[in-house]
Amino acid sequence: MHDNPAIHLSFRTQQFIFSAAQEGNFRRAARKLGVSPSLLTRSIDKLESDLGGRIFERSHSGLSVTDAGQVFLQETQLASNHITHAWDLARYRFQIATRPLRIGYSPYVHSRLIPVLEQLRSSDMETGVGRNPSKALLEAGSTLQLIDSVLRGKLDAAIGVYPIEDEDLWVKLISREPYCVCFSKNHRLAKQPSISIKDLDGEMVFCLPESSHPGLYARVTRYIESTGITPVLREVISFTHAMEIVSHNYGVALLPSSASRSSHMGVIFKPVTDKLLWIETALFARHDQRYGPLQEFLYNLSQQLLTQSLRL
Repeated sequence: MHDNPAIHLSFRTQQFIFSAAQEGNFRRAARKLGVSPSLLTRSIDKLESDLGGRIFERSHSGLSVTDAGQVFLQETQLASNHITHAWDLARYRFQIATRPLRIGYSPYVHSRLIPVLEQLRSSDMETGVGRNPSKALLEAGSTLQLIDSVLRGKLDAAIGVYPIEDEDLWVKLISREPYCVCFSKNHRLAKQPSISIKDLDGEMVFCLPESSHPGLYARVTRYIESTGITPVLREVISFTHAMEIVSHNYGVALLPSSASRSSHMGVIFKPVTDKLLWIETALFARHDQRYGPLQEFLYNLSQQLLTQSLRL
């Protein structure tokens, strides 16, 4: 069987050629990696000898990558990425079998889903990923923060607000709820049984900040614009903050309907009749973990959340 030199390409030699290509100079590449120039050049010379051709053209002005070298660098980078990914996956699976699951959630998800999450934290449960039942660790954050934490492996899964758009994520829709409008009992709309978005023309409308979820904010504002009205939009940091402001008969607050379960002196809630305006909650995890140790846990959690959402 013919011996393939590529099989013996060490990770260190890969780093040598990547650094040399980036720096355009063997000496600078060696200094960047903290090795002697002679070690780096010997390794690259040996690799070129095994390949039967040059990866780099040498000149007084520095290094340039040959056509064949460019192909080699591209393919080697892909292989290196696969190795790194395999390392991360294996390490993750070793870790997840010996520690509690870490689950994130957005404070803007439907409030009646929170008890399902609290159950994860307060009682031992079979996770399907370890040998013993364990309690889950919960972490709150904006949907954008949760997405970043899941992608980085800091969280195993999270429950956030649509839209959740990343090709590396598996996303399962859990619930959909309409909006409501909150305002003072003395507001001009207080006697109406329900509210259409068109009723808010010219009103000061308080809503959750764009920074908390740009995708959701854009979806809501596009819909409002499509109705032809021109309200004055203002951002608030929380549902409670919104209720406090409008209790003084200063504008109205556009909130998820689940916010109407809260109580605040001097305000009332009215359902929004627009059928195309809603807020959706979803469970998500990394695609590459979807069919690993988390599979059984994600399935069970999604079923519990879906069952709870049917009662909303």
